[in-house]
Amino acid sequence: MRIPEIKDKRALYRKLAAAAALVFLATLGTLLARHMNLGPARPVPTFRDTGPADAPIVIEEFTDFACPACRHAYSGVKEIRKAYPDKVRVVFKHYPLTNIHPWSVEAAMRADCAGRQGKFEEYANLLFEFQRDWALEREPRKIFDEYVEKAGLDRTALDACLADPATERQVRGDMAEGDMRGINATPTFFVNGKRAVGLGQLVDKARPLMISLK
Repeated sequence: MRIPEIKDKRALYRKLAAAAALVFLATLGTLLARHMNLGPARPVPTFRDTGPADAPIVIEEFTDFACPACRHAYSGVKEIRKAYPDKVRVVFKHYPLTNIHPWSVEAAMRADCAGRQGKFEEYANLLFEFQRDWALEREPRKIFDEYVEKAGLDRTALDACLADPATERQVRGDMAEGDMRGINATPTFFVNGKRAVGLGQLVDKARPLMISLK
């Protein structure tokens, strides 16, 4: 083998080794970020951020409107907010489980579009309350449209919002953040940065903080 060929092969091996090292470091960094909850926290629209900005307890809630456990937990979070209105801030984030809930992304988009009209919670309440009516339907858009009337929304404005690519990007951005933070079940919460999966763990994490505020 000639010397130039040997040099070319060595250069190729060095490039392959460098590429493998970069992949390893990127993977390691992602795993560490998930384990230590170091993923980037994205801001949410103001209508999904409730409670005092300086609240001593901050609950980030990653949820799916078609998830039965999320429906139960959503009611629990509302009770916490009601009990500690000046002490708890809740940041609501979407995490549709699209592999089992095909309409969850659209439900999230519609809730956000309702939020642009100042009716996020009203529409979210309807989605959770009547979850069994739409979550397993092949074509639930007629049901979604009924909620437009019930929530008192402007249908033209809502349709324009749904057609805006930024609406879906916001939902997908929440999902990407959830992936980065290692979420694999809903609902998942972060209570002052500490992970809690399900309402039971949320209460366990939040209770000591709440007791300390009394």
